Amino acid sequence: MTVQEAYAARLEAQIRAADARLDQMEAQARARNAKAEMDEISGLLARRNQIREQLATAKKEIGGDWEAMRRQLDSKWNEFRRSVAESHRRFVAWDDARERRLIAHLDEADGALRESAAQDDEVAADLRIEFAGAQQELRDKIAAARQRYDAWRERRKDEKLEERLDDAEQELDEASNRYAAAIESLRQRRSGVKSS
Repeated sequence: MTVQEAYAARLEAQIRAADARLDQMEAQARARNAKAEMDEISGLLARRNQIREQLATAKKEIGGDWEAMRRQLDSKWNEFRRSVAESHRRFVAWDDARERRLIAHLDEADGALRESAAQDDEVAADLRIEFAGAQQELRDKIAAARQRYDAWRERRKDEKLEERLDDAEQELDEASNRYAAAIESLRQRRSGVKSS
């Protein structure tokens, strides 16, 4: 995922979060039949739509001046986010239901972090097992190849020993390749984790 794609994905997620607040404000304004609040929310929805359009344009024109587009989007987004937060504070009262939603959201977020940490631990354990297995296999193949080489050196004319040495050389190559693949897999997973 490119930096631009990651930025777009993050902004889209932030817009979805703002949409939830706007929906909540709109529902409460309709329940109170508050025309002024509905008008203000409509203005916020129009600004949100402008940001979405600008983001869609920026995604299409990645070859252009990305930094300038990003700065402009960031500026509009920050202004919009502040406006939504201010309106939300004025329109949505802290009541028992809102408090329960916040606590449930906090618990859900904590649970998601614990689950993610457990998954990370599981992947790390799998990697250690895979890596340790590849290391041990390589150690075993090195020892077997050395032993067969030593036996062959003592009796160079022995065809059976030469065949065993050829097999040991091939097994060593295969084990080395699996070890290199395990190291590369570890590197890719680490870089994948860092870029996420």
